[in-house]
Amino acid sequence: MIDQSVNQPKFSPNATWNPYATIFADNAIIGNTPYSIFIDTNNSVYITSNAPSCLKIWLGESTTPTKSICGGLDDPYSAFATNNGDVYVDNGGTYHRVDKWALNANKSVPAMYVRDSCYGLFVDIEENLYCCLENAHQVIIRSFNDSINSTLIIGGNGTAGSRSDKLNQPRGIFVDSNLTLYVADCGNDRIQRFPSGQTNGITVAITNSITLNCPSGVVLDADGYLFIADSGNSQIIGSGPDGFRCLIGCGTLAGPALNQIDQPAALSFDNYGNLFVADTYNNRILKFLLATNSSGK
Repeated sequence: MIDQSVNQPKFSPNATWNPYATIFADNAIIGNTPYSIFIDTNNSVYITSNAPSCLKIWLGESTTPTKSICGGLDDPYSAFATNNGDVYVDNGGTYHRVDKWALNANKSVPAMYVRDSCYGLFVDIEENLYCCLENAHQVIIRSFNDSINSTLIIGGNGTAGSRSDKLNQPRGIFVDSNLTLYVADCGNDRIQRFPSGQTNGITVAITNSITLNCPSGVVLDADGYLFIADSGNSQIIGSGPDGFRCLIGCGTLAGPALNQIDQPAALSFDNYGNLFVADTYNNRILKFLLATNSSGK
């Protein structure tokens, strides 16, 4: 068993974020179409982009990239880092695998063989690697304790649909400490929750007139509340004791201003509770500071 490497801050019920972001990285640094952002518990930042096909890494709380991995990658859609320094990168579109870069390694090794791009990657506390296959409408899993590198389907049956056992163009994923899988089911405009060992998902209810439009990223806080990159609506949605509410991009159209986002693909928290967003169609990563009148950790 390993420690969770994902930041899951604890927030007060009325937590808010500054609606105006700072630009953490623009296209001069990361290139175009950043599809993922991952921040570990040491506040190291991992960002993938597709033009060029690279993974950029900011170690610790560095303000400039400390490492770039570009060679041998083709359209990486996701990345995930564990606390021992291993980094997993989607390389499925052309090479049909997930690559593993060990700490200080000069080259990668295959960690999982896949049929297509992994829009979402995750490593749970029992050392299982998850890949969300958008085009195959399913989530697969591989145990690192399995020496033959076999995979199992744990969400979706491979055909697009809206039944509880189906997914439609799923994207971001998150796995909690109970091994419950959460899937941003883009094509069905919903978040699906798969309890451990269950292949039928439960739709997470959206209330207070919040309607999702192609959710692409999902993370959980310390209390199990959801935070969603609602790509089609160009908003960030959060839940809490009083239900769901809009947090970022509220009441605005998609655009390039610092209080706007355009089809965000992913989101992640640092360990201070600040919110980072892969603002995909604006070719940048935005950082929204947790407001001072909220409790962060």
